[in-house]
Amino acid sequence: MEVTVFGSRLSPFVEKVIRALHLKGVGYTLVPVKRPADFKKWSPRTGKMPVLEVGGERVYDSSRILRRLDELVPDPPLFDADPAVAARQRFLEDWSDEALYWYVMAFRWSAPNEDATATQVAGSLPLPSFLLPIVKLVVARQIKGQAFAQGLVRLPLDVLSDELGRRLDELVIWLGDRPFFFADRPSGADLALFGQCNAIASGPTPQAEALVSARPALVAWRRRVDETTAASRVPEASARRAVG
Repeated sequence: MEVTVFGSRLSPFVEKVIRALHLKGVGYTLVPVKRPADFKKWSPRTGKMPVLEVGGERVYDSSRILRRLDELVPDPPLFDADPAVAARQRFLEDWSDEALYWYVMAFRWSAPNEDATATQVAGSLPLPSFLLPIVKLVVARQIKGQAFAQGLVRLPLDVLSDELGRRLDELVIWLGDRPFFFADRPSGADLALFGQCNAIASGPTPQAEALVSARPALVAWRRRVDETTAASRVPEASARRAVG
C-alpha cells in the first residue's frame, strides 16, 4: 500500500511524522510544498501540514497520524505498553506540539530573526527568484501574525531566552538517566520533541540553538533519536514495506 506524506521537513510536525515512518521502517513518498496554496489543497479542513495518505485515506494532524501508524504497523509501538508510562509520553508529545512549538515560533519571528526565517521559508519553495521578495512578505505577514496572536513573540528576547532555558532544564529533569523520555526506546514524545529541536537547529534561531547546545543531556538525547530514526532504516522505494 502506498504511503505519501505531504509537507516540508522545515515543519517540526512533518519531521515528527517522517521520523515515525523511519522508526517503523515504512517506505513513503514525500511531496514537498511548491506554493503557499498547497496547504489548503492538501488539507482543506485545517490548511496545515503534515497530511498522510495511506491507500487513499488521508489523515491530518501529526498526533492523529502517529496513532494511525500504530494501528497500521504496530511494531515497534510509538508509545509504551505500560499505560502509566504511555500517559506521560502522550502528555509530553502534546506539550511539545502545543507549547514548545510556540517558543520555537517566537524565536523564529522575533525581530532579530524574522528576516532570516522568512528567507528560509520562502527559499524552500521552488519559485522564480523574482517572486521571493513577495513570498517573503506574505509568509512574514501570515505566519508571524499567528505567533504574535499567541503572545510569546511579544516578549523581549532575553526574557524569552530565560523562559525557554527553564523549560529545557525541566526536560533534562524529566529525561533523567533514561536514554529516551520515560523509557529505553523512543516514543511519540521523543519524535515530537526532536521535530521541535530540529526546527531550533535549522538556522534562523541561533539564540535558541545555543540554549539546547548548553545542555549536554539534551544534545546526547537528540543524537540518540537521530541515530535510532535514521532514513537508512527505510527500505528502498522498490521494496517498500506493505502497510495494512
